[in-house]
Amino acid sequence: MFKISSIEQIKHDLLSPPQAPRIFPGNTASHFDALYEEIVTQIKTTTISAECVLWDSVKAVNENKAYADAAYWEEGLLPSASTYWFFAENGQGDRWLFDADEEVLFYDHDGGELSPRNFRSMGIQFSQWLQFAYLNRALDVVYAERGTVDEVLNMAYKNKLREISLSLLENYPFED
Repeated sequence: MFKISSIEQIKHDLLSPPQAPRIFPGNTASHFDALYEEIVTQIKTTTISAECVLWDSVKAVNENKAYADAAYWEEGLLPSASTYWFFAENGQGDRWLFDADEEVLFYDHDGGELSPRNFRSMGIQFSQWLQFAYLNRALDVVYAERGTVDEVLNMAYKNKLREISLSLLENYPFED
C-alpha cells in the first residue's frame, strides 16, 4: 500500500512535461541543494499532498521577500536572508523551510511568530522531504477512499516514515 518513491520517479513525475527552466534572481540560488534548484525552477507551484505544497521558484522568492519583513518575526530576531529559506506550505498556514545547512524545518503557524524556537527540525534533507511528500500523497488516497486510517495502515505508514528517516518519524509534525 505505502511505498517510498525514488528520487528519479519523483523527478519524472514533477518535471513531466518538461518546462523551460527559470533562473533565481541575483545570487539567491547560490546556497541551494542542486535537486531543489533543478525542480523548483522547472515547475509551477504543485500540491504533492495535503501537507506538502511545493512552491515554484518565483513563489518561493516572493514568499521569502515577504518574510524578510521584521513584522513576521519575534521581536529582535530577524535573521539574515541566508539563514532560512521557505520553500513549501501545507495549505493551512504552516510552512516548510531550510536552515543554512539545508536541513528541512517545519513551522506551525499556531506556535506563534516566526522564531527559531518555533521551527521543528525534521532531520531530513530536501530529497527525503520529497519522498515524505509522496508518501503523504498515498496516505491522502487512503483517507479519500476509506475516510479513516486503521491501526494496521497507520503502522505501515509509520514504518515507511522510519525508512525515510528515523528523525522524520520522531519529529513527525502531524497527528495520527
